[in-house]
Amino acid sequence: MLNMSRLGGFKYDLREIIRNAKVDESFATSFIASLVTKASRISIQDAKTYVKEAKESGRYSETVSDEICGLLDYYSRYR
Repeated sequence: MLNMSRLGGFKYDLREIIRNAKVDESFATSFIASLVTKASRISIQDAKTYVKEAKESGRYSETVSDEICGLLDYYSRYR
């Protein structure tokens, strides 16, 4: 699960990754919202699957996908 006490930092870092990758702003807004929801309510693994599906649809590169998955690991809380 996503560590909700560090949600602000997660969103900031995620926006920086997406901004640096020059992802379309209309996609980025919904992508961030969906990713936060999946990571906080379902699981980190489902969030990573969502990231990989978006990469396969051609929204961004493999490098960006790896950065986002690393960010999910960094901000996750293990129970």
